[in-house]
Amino acid sequence: MKILLCCNAGMSSSILVKKIRDVAAKTGEDIVVDAVANAAIKNEVGKWDVCLVGPQLIYAVDSIHKQLNIPVASIEPRLYAMADGAAVIEMAKKMLG
Repeated sequence: MKILLCCNAGMSSSILVKKIRDVAAKTGEDIVVDAVANAAIKNEVGKWDVCLVGPQLIYAVDSIHKQLNIPVASIEPRLYAMADGAAVIEMAKKMLG
């Protein structure tokens, strides 16, 4: 599964990227994850299965979905603040069905 995280500058989500990678390594799951700034989202078309947006960008979910044409949702503020990699992976899985 390929997960894209999107936030204002691509910086705050880098901690969550590391946590997701750590969980994937421990569980042996094949997960590719990276973070980008909202301004660079247009460069990511066709590269990802799902996009999770930082809570500070909840207003941009529809716009990002239109650009990427993949499932897009905002990460719960608590999960984002705690950098809960396992919970975010589960969220991405549910989005993909």
